[in-house]
Amino acid sequence: GTFFHAMAALGRTGRAGRQTVTLIAFCVQICAGMTSPSQQSRVSLHPELRRGSEKGDRKRLSLRGGGVPIVPIAAVGVGFAVALKTNEKLRQRVMNTIDNLKNRGGKRRPANRAHVKEPAEYDVRNGTWAHEVAEVEPGCLLLASPDTFRFAGPRQVLDQSVVLLVRHGKTGSSGFIINRPTQFDVGDVTKKLPMFESNPLYLGGDIGEGVYMIHGFPSLRNATEVSDGIYYGGSEHAMELVQNQRAKPEDFRFFFKYAAWAPGQLEAEINSGCWCPVRTSLDLVLKTKSYPGLHFAKAHKVFWHQVLQTLGGRFVNISRDTIVKEDAERVKMEEWVALLQDDNNQTVMNHEGVENGALAVATVPVGLEQSVVDAVHGEVDAVSKEVQKTLEGEAAPPAVLSALSQVFFDRYSLALPVQGDKDGGEPASQLIDQTVLTHKGAPLSLSFLYMASARQLGVPLRALNCTARMKEPVDFLLRYDAKEGSGEGPIFVDLAERGAVKTKEQCLAALPAGSSEASLNPVPHVQLYSRMMHKLADGYARAGDEENVLMWLQQIRILQAAINTVAIIQAGAQNLTAEAQNEAGAAAQKASQDPPPTLHDLIGDKLLASGGGEVAASDLKGKYVGLYFSAGWCQPCKVFTPQLIQTYSKVKIADGKPFEIVFVSADRSQEGFENYFAQMPWLAVDFKDVERRSGLSSALQVQGIPKLALFDPDGKLLTADGRPLIAGDPLGEKFPWNAPE
Repeated sequence: GTFFHAMAALGRTGRAGRQTVTLIAFCVQICAGMTSPSQQSRVSLHPELRRGSEKGDRKRLSLRGGGVPIVPIAAVGVGFAVALKTNEKLRQRVMNTIDNLKNRGGKRRPANRAHVKEPAEYDVRNGTWAHEVAEVEPGCLLLASPDTFRFAGPRQVLDQSVVLLVRHGKTGSSGFIINRPTQFDVGDVTKKLPMFESNPLYLGGDIGEGVYMIHGFPSLRNATEVSDGIYYGGSEHAMELVQNQRAKPEDFRFFFKYAAWAPGQLEAEINSGCWCPVRTSLDLVLKTKSYPGLHFAKAHKVFWHQVLQTLGGRFVNISRDTIVKEDAERVKMEEWVALLQDDNNQTVMNHEGVENGALAVATVPVGLEQSVVDAVHGEVDAVSKEVQKTLEGEAAPPAVLSALSQVFFDRYSLALPVQGDKDGGEPASQLIDQTVLTHKGAPLSLSFLYMASARQLGVPLRALNCTARMKEPVDFLLRYDAKEGSGEGPIFVDLAERGAVKTKEQCLAALPAGSSEASLNPVPHVQLYSRMMHKLADGYARAGDEENVLMWLQQIRILQAAINTVAIIQAGAQNLTAEAQNEAGAAAQKASQDPPPTLHDLIGDKLLASGGGEVAASDLKGKYVGLYFSAGWCQPCKVFTPQLIQTYSKVKIADGKPFEIVFVSADRSQEGFENYFAQMPWLAVDFKDVERRSGLSSALQVQGIPKLALFDPDGKLLTADGRPLIAGDPLGEKFPWNAPE
């Protein structure tokens, strides 16, 4: 734009000058049109991000890229202008050529409303294409930058969105999100469009309540032109066309609600890197996209990546990096799902492995070495054993907790808050691995270790929903509830006072005025994980570390998704249980006629040996066998596997008893299986035998891992839940752990 203004100023002196400027502008437009989007690689940043990047800080880059390379084009244009200025004949020939081109195009005529024109073919120019543009105008697409709207409250609908801009001016801007399908059709929302009731309905934004239509028909009555080949409105005339078979329902796209910006808001968001304006071929805008087998809530990501891939260049790298990040988040969610189903608990509320949850939080910023995981569990075991020595026999819960507090706070110290930092230092210091390393931590980080030790001592604790009390972060209470019918009241432990054991009355007296007993209600362990992540996000926000703030906020969402997933799985399991009970009579009768299959019937003919090669599955006959369902990506599995190896080595190798374990993998790849199996001393079902692994899981109704099923020498099932038997007898003194009747 600056270049054109400058040349226009030079051309004000006469007709020849104006002709020269017109010709230069024409050449520049040709060059600009031929410029490859992949060449436009300059990244423009928000001023704050630019200053941060100059200091070497790691900042989140936007999609927004540079425009046309003006300097080379200007040099060519000026040189060409000088040649035209000195050669009158050349200038006259070129101007005649331009006039002929203009005359050939003819003047634009108003649309003939009597004859509806059908839209041109979508790919008449170059097939599917896309390129970045410098100026925002109706008809362009706004491509959301990664993570920009991920935590934007009501505007989260714009996360990884592609918006068709239909209006842009001094009064504001508006458009439709074209990559957000819903599970509804047009007929589910309105009955005013009977010819389009089966058309898929897209979520166009977060504003309004109406249904809007875009299409490629240039002459529909009451339709508004957005840009060449794109129109919106005119639904009544569109229904006439469909009814008269002059158009198809799929030629029209429908949106519920729309996106909007106040005057100047969109420009500000683009300048700050929230959006990247692009132009694309009409097929990307007007054709409805379908992805069979993909949940509608994930379809917007596919189209967002498709546009990035079409843009090419650095946008391909952004797409790839985003996919890698999303894959890591998916793996983390699966880890949480497995962890929250420890011991096949009935609900997430019953999840007990609090130290495993704390380790899952600690592995977010960086993966932990197995030695660190072992150190955490070793600390819990060491504290529990020392308390048992102190008690010298059975004791009441208050005495156990008092002894635990004495031992625990002899080993650990409380990190009191310092001025300007309510949580007591570097945010990462709250993670359980750092607490074990330094033997010092905030009340929240110490609570994980304290509750894990108390659980091993037979006194399970829960944290409190102390909303009022949490205004003072150093105060943190834990609660023990006796079994129903015992007549005993709840007992409380105040970690802020070195584990002092208190009664309910003492705790209520210490709460702020106006607090009720509801403040002393217990919460499940999963709420502690969320609370820890919120504290970490708050700590990094005070430090101005945007990258870590976004990371922990996303981890909170992943945890919530895992909780919802487990709830769905467990609800399905309950339904299956009810159905199974309804069919129990018929199943029992059939079982009396046909005995249930044994392990030897299910395991197959060949198994893999840990040292390589194969062994015959018939070698398992006459031995007690454990089927171990596990995976290398599962954090609880990583904790239980070393314990199982210890027991296996003691029972089979040291004592020479008839015992064998067969690993049934739930890993995601052959490489993952091989790496995990290399750590094990027993046998395994071949990972490539998917049908065999699936059959074993179905036969034993495996819903979560790790899971250990134990069989007798005849292959009959002793117990489908042998994990707690091993955990309670690590040296195998109670082998073969026959399940009680």
